[in-house]
Amino acid sequence: MDIKRALPHPQLRGVLRAFEERRVELGSAVLAWPVAARPHQILIVHLADPYRVRIDGGRANATPDTSIVGPQTYRRAHVCLSGSIHVFSILFQPAGLNRLAGIDMASLVNQDPAASDVLGKSATAVGDAVRLAPDFDLRVAAVERWVETMLEKRGPDCAIGVASRRMIAVRDRSRIGDLVANSGLSPSQFQRRFATQVGMKPKLFARTIWFDRALIARRDAPHRTWTDIAHELGYFDQAHFIHECRVFAGLPPTGLVGDWDNIFFPGG
Repeated sequence: MDIKRALPHPQLRGVLRAFEERRVELGSAVLAWPVAARPHQILIVHLADPYRVRIDGGRANATPDTSIVGPQTYRRAHVCLSGSIHVFSILFQPAGLNRLAGIDMASLVNQDPAASDVLGKSATAVGDAVRLAPDFDLRVAAVERWVETMLEKRGPDCAIGVASRRMIAVRDRSRIGDLVANSGLSPSQFQRRFATQVGMKPKLFARTIWFDRALIARRDAPHRTWTDIAHELGYFDQAHFIHECRVFAGLPPTGLVGDWDNIFFPGG
């Protein structure tokens, strides 16, 4: 699989985290993986055959040409790829879509609608711009111009944006109380605004971040034991990590085999 990645312009990193493009010719072969709970919000533009996604064990359906995937709180979707795959993904900061378009992110949790259902004509504009660009660098540039235009109508960065980005960026576990104290908001204000701008309450968001990191660690070093990974990431003990696996993946760690071996992550 050919993978290209890029970081956004520094002035846009309050909204955007990364760009990624994947390309592979699978023919009749099928590459599949389950989507566990994860904190990401992504705008996906298909440049060739769309993915097929099975939701909650139902029938597999083709994804829209341009879609938004919100944060996930459980293993809801199973993704299947075949044919000619060429997909461009925009990974947003935790409060990025809210700042960009004023979306109540709680409405996008465990959802993956057509981007036009969320962003209207603006989704068509960015999808067309990506498809018309002849290479990855120009696709990145097209999206950055789109974001700059959208931001002209929006307010400045805020405390929730800063706090949620810190939770994603730091390698240690940020204490929610410290984030609240630094925000200038009361605890109740912080909780409400966080849920609206990010989609989840802070504690649940933090849990999905750390579970996502555990899956990435295992994918990057499959020889490592889950016990070693759980210890490194600061889980209280093995029982705590097993509980999180059941909540966020629907399986114990020993069950994360088969299609789980194919899993990939935005920017990972």
